[in-house]
Amino acid sequence: MNAPIIDGLLRAGETANVISYSKVGKSWLGYNLALSVLTGSPWLGRFETTPGKALLIDNELHKPTLRNRISRVAEAMGVPIEWCGKHLEIWPLRGRLRTLAELAAELETTEPGAFGLIVFDAKYRFTPAGSSENDNASETQIYNLLDEIAEHTQAAQVLIHHTSKGNQADKRVTDVGAGAGAQSRAADCHLVLREHEKPDVVVLDAAVRS
Repeated sequence: MNAPIIDGLLRAGETANVISYSKVGKSWLGYNLALSVLTGSPWLGRFETTPGKALLIDNELHKPTLRNRISRVAEAMGVPIEWCGKHLEIWPLRGRLRTLAELAAELETTEPGAFGLIVFDAKYRFTPAGSSENDNASETQIYNLLDEIAEHTQAAQVLIHHTSKGNQADKRVTDVGAGAGAQSRAADCHLVLREHEKPDVVVLDAAVRS
């Protein structure tokens, strides 16, 4: 068994989908997860993590917005922002997008084991032109590329993704993500955020392979 990066949820070389509806805070959860791995602190106070450097590849936000968000999360977690700068690497790609295939080629130049965790935010902007997330062949290719990246980097990977349309309450955890069914089989872990009856509260459900 590969070593756990987030114990009980995700191992080195595996890929997790973090899935929810728009603007619920998926990206913020990703920052919190990355900083938990950086510091080796339990994620959400519950899941033990293995300390390691993290890479955030973001294709939605401008640099100042990313800097502001990560600073706020670091402050809330009691992590010095200067320390984050040494251990969290950020690739801001808004305005100069890369497909996942192009990123795979760039990541080939990194040293295996350099990162414990890589966060891709967000999935839909890494898809090549002409591909559709509703096509099983295209989805399979996405996860094949992620496996190639994981094989080289030896990192655990988190993919920020959005839900399908409609009410998510009665869907299985593996069926919440938008797109073809191949993703439900290919991902090693599905982390799903769904609305709770209480305001400003969400329910986190997980389905894991290992």
